[in-house]
Amino acid sequence: MKLILFDFDGVLVNTNELSYQIHKIKNKDLTWQTFQGYLTGNFFEKMREAVKGGKHIPPDDYYGEYNKGLNNLTIEEALHNLILTLSVKYKIAIISSTISSYIKGFIKKEKLSGCFADIWGADHHLSKTFKIKNIIEKYNLSPEDAIYITDTTGDMIEARASGVECIGVSWGLHDKEDLLEERPFAVVDTPEELEEKIEEFFK
Repeated sequence: MKLILFDFDGVLVNTNELSYQIHKIKNKDLTWQTFQGYLTGNFFEKMREAVKGGKHIPPDDYYGEYNKGLNNLTIEEALHNLILTLSVKYKIAIISSTISSYIKGFIKKEKLSGCFADIWGADHHLSKTFKIKNIIEKYNLSPEDAIYITDTTGDMIEARASGVECIGVSWGLHDKEDLLEERPFAVVDTPEELEEKIEEFFK
């Protein structure tokens, strides 16, 4: 068995601008670069540090506003088709910092519910390292049997801490150059290239 782990935000659906705008409601001077910086490590830890240091005010109802915005978004067709293809050949799951039920509702709306064996969000655990280790143990796999697909350098660091290699996607939060600095297995620009690199990794 081979396991493909997907991040959700910025990888399967472009929620980055949505999240940024929710945080800007109470943080008028929040720049895109600062927002990107919150995801160079564990997002919750970085956010706690900023709030504790008086540099950030948390939104009143982040997840409520997020879920309303999420329901107006969709997965692009090429990526939708890729998920259908991959689910036939591999076990696939989502490891995210978003609430699991919101992801499940979105995936159901996109008619992809049967494709994902597991969807583990922030309600499962705040650490992606912990979640990745646990899902590998659940299926009695080695870290080499899994790959994590992400759009942030912080996720790459957390995945590596669990022993799992990464593929970065350039259509998300962090720039391709920043992702390459973490030396992932690959950074891809399209869903078609992502499929090729997954196949190459598992050869």
